Amino acid sequence: MEIKGFAQNLAEYMSRLSQKYYGQTWVEQFEFELWRDIREDAELIEEDEIKRLNQLSEACQGWVRMNYRTDELEYISLANWREYYHEKSPF
Repeated sequence: MEIKGFAQNLAEYMSRLSQKYYGQTWVEQFEFELWRDIREDAELIEEDEIKRLNQLSEACQGWVRMNYRTDELEYISLANWREYYHEKSPF
């Protein structure tokens, strides 16, 4: 799935954060770690990064996750992401 529009902005920002904190374009389970940080207690990212992630997520009404079978980022609606997070979160 090709990510476009506001979701592309979110994907690019998430990727930059992964590069900043881990030195890699995407680390495994990063989408879960960022979601936990913006929804619960931030352990990794800074307050301004939380604010920006929330803005980008709201703008596209979704989240970005890695499809570990295809190694490609995918957009997922917020409703579907919340369900997916609840079922698959490693935390």
